[in-house]
Amino acid sequence: MSEALQKLESLGLSIAKPTMEVGHLPSDITLLNSEQLGEKFTILTAWADYAASLLAVAQVDERAAQRKLAFKENTLLVSRLGSATKGDRVTLVKAQIAIDPEILALSQDYEDKYAYRKLVEMMLSNYERDIALISRELTRRSNDLRSTRKEWSL
Repeated sequence: MSEALQKLESLGLSIAKPTMEVGHLPSDITLLNSEQLGEKFTILTAWADYAASLLAVAQVDERAAQRKLAFKENTLLVSRLGSATKGDRVTLVKAQIAIDPEILALSQDYEDKYAYRKLVEMMLSNYERDIALISRELTRRSNDLRSTRKEWSL
């Protein structure tokens, strides 16, 4: 479990996954009635909230992995380099550190967390675009309704 999620739970907080399926918007949202649009808007907002929470956790986890990697690299650099600071020696030690099994594992963990964060960012962005599309359609319908009411009141 993520350290960030563990911290949240220790504070009595949790990230609840929406219970309804996110589904997909039809290619022509004007075919949906207002109730269906409102339902889609609610569902997408719930999923966007969830994705935003996951993104925050992913960012914290990614940063923690990055710090662990940097700390281990620097620790190995100091221990292997000692007081020698010649250019060839530094290059050799850095190369040795780069192929250290623990560094390789930490690097892979960091890359995995980076990739996960990018995927969550993409999902959040997709949800937000869909929400904006629905919002524009609801506004258009509202404006059409107001326009029709004005015509009938004249």
